[in-house]
Order: sequence, then structure tokens, then C-alpha cells
Amino acid sequence: MIGAGAMGSATAWQLALQGKDVALIEQFGVAHNKGSSHGGTRIFRLSYRTPLYTDLAARALPDWRELESDSGEHLLEQNGQLDHGYKEAIDEIAISLDRLGRSYERMDAADAHDRWPGMNFEDHVLYSPDGGRCFADKTVSTLIRRTQELGGDVHLNTPVLSIHLDGDHAIVETESKTWWTPSLVVAAGGWVEKLVGHLFNLPELIVDAGQPAHFQPVAGLESESFWPSFLHHGANGRGGSPLEASAYGLYTPGEGFKVGTWSDRKAIDPDNRDFEISQKHLTEMKQYVAHWFPGLDLETAVATTCLFTNTPEEDFILDRRGPITVCSPCSGHGFKFVPTIGKITAELALGGKQTTPQWQLSN
Repeated sequence: MIGAGAMGSATAWQLALQGKDVALIEQFGVAHNKGSSHGGTRIFRLSYRTPLYTDLAARALPDWRELESDSGEHLLEQNGQLDHGYKEAIDEIAISLDRLGRSYERMDAADAHDRWPGMNFEDHVLYSPDGGRCFADKTVSTLIRRTQELGGDVHLNTPVLSIHLDGDHAIVETESKTWWTPSLVVAAGGWVEKLVGHLFNLPELIVDAGQPAHFQPVAGLESESFWPSFLHHGANGRGGSPLEASAYGLYTPGEGFKVGTWSDRKAIDPDNRDFEISQKHLTEMKQYVAHWFPGLDLETAVATTCLFTNTPEEDFILDRRGPITVCSPCSGHGFKFVPTIGKITAELALGGKQTTPQWQLSN
């Protein structure tokens, strides 16, 4: 297993649970800040416009509870999720939730503002009580700990130098060791193309750095009950794909309310990042927050960066070719599925077949 972020460590945990001989290799440390899995929280939601991901999120709920039971840790909190924006997007979310018999409330922007006065809303609003937040750093650390406790071998600060094939086996080389394995999982986020792009055709992978920021609520709105997770489906922002949104956010205990927006972001090399905060993007973020979040103090903004690795359609890559399984549940909306992705990828690693067309590698 290459990559001990959320997806790689979830796969290692699943395989270790089954008593398999697992080696988990990570080029950095636990819950490091150079990839996509770090940070206090990530959004959990069932409210997708596409049934594929609504169904997957519903499947993930009991898988999260299984992970919590196995580890003794509290990792998922369902404190509600808001979607707002143009009617077609909200209608599609309602249809997806109706298919599964999940409860939700629809309201207009004025009624939603009365209920959550720190937030303004565009046109149509849907509230899903099933949504909430995952505790990201805690989840990754927990998965690595349980992998080790179950007998898995974890190698931190161990960059992979090369991967090549030897018949129906993969050979993985690091400075200190070489592995010869019939089943290799590559869950390396922004490094997937560099590691295995020479071995078979991958979909286009776009790596860039997002820049969300945390803001503190103004006096009188400090309670977390005023700040459910949200997605804004803005007709004038993104919105071409059902997986796109104009902005997202959620409350992170100890840090404030996180807001992420999209601006013109250039593709980057994950090995050559400067981690510099874009003042242009931060200014645009504050303009967005000033309009949509009257309950947040603009002067308290603390920005950070995070890698996003996406296919053009923002679908996942979860498939196997020969001895190599590629696990790339693209950044930006994958974290909510972590324990379920671990199960899917473990099955592939043990010889299973991917039957979901959107996640398959091309022949």
C-alpha cells in the first residue's frame, strides 16, 4: 500500500482486519500537511445531485460506525448539512434523497436566514439532518494506529523511488527496502501519475492547491448550532458538472467556520509547492464571505492550503490492472466515503472487479 492518507490507511485497515499481510508505505509522516487528508474536519453529506454518490454516502454511514466501534474513537458527527442555490440543483438533490427515503427540509432563503442568521442564502435551500462533519486528522491517525495494532507494517518517511512490473507482480523500491508483491495499491493522491503513469493509461489528473480559510463568528453567533455544513450551488459560479459547487464550508472545533471557494487555480507539481497563501484568492474569499456570511468576522481569516487531485468530471479512479490497484477518490468530495473506499479498494486488491463504469480505468 503506497500512501497513508485517508484512503490508503483505510484500505490497509480493511486488509489488516481480514488478517492479510499488509505493508503501508508513506513518504511523509502521519496526518502531514503536504497532501489532501490533513485538517480538522471534512464535510459529510448524503445530499448529492447524482444518485451514485448519494448511494455511496448512505453506504458509508454504517461503515463509519463500524470504524468507530473498532477503534473506540468518535469520527463522524451528524450535525446537519445545507445546500442552497439554483432550483435545478436543489431539485436533483431532493430526488436523490427521496430515492433512499431520507428526510430533509426545503425552505426559501428568508426562512433559512431566520433559522441560521449568520448565513445568507441563494433562492432555494435544502437542509439534510444526515449531513455533518468527519474529523479528518483524527480519522487518518486512527486508521494507521488500528492497522498497526492488527499486525500491519507501517513505514513512515519512506519515499518510493520506483515501481515496475515483473510478470504478474509489482516491484516497489525505496532507499531501505524492495518489495515484490502480487497486489500493490497506489493511493498516493497528487503523486499517482508520477508513480504509475508510465505503466498504464490513466485519466487526466489535475493537481492544484485549494485555499480555504477559517473565520470566527461574531458575538452572539458563537454556538456551533448556527453553523451546519453547507454547499452553495451558484448559478453564476461553477455548476457545469453535478459534482461541482461554487463554495463549501463547515465548522471546525477550535478553528472556526471553514469556507472554501474556487478561483482560477493553476495545475502544480506536488513536489514543488511553495505553500504560499494567495492574497488575490484570500481577497476574493473575503468578498464572498462578506456577502453570504454576515455572521463571520472577516478580520479573523486564517487561510491554509490543501492539494486537490481531480479527473475532469470529478469522478473517482478505483480499479485494478494486473497487480496494481489505483485508489484515487478525487480530492474535494472523497473524504466522507473513507471507510467504504477502504472496503472497495481492499476487495480490488484481493482480486475483485470494478463494476461501476465511472470509476474504471480505460483498457
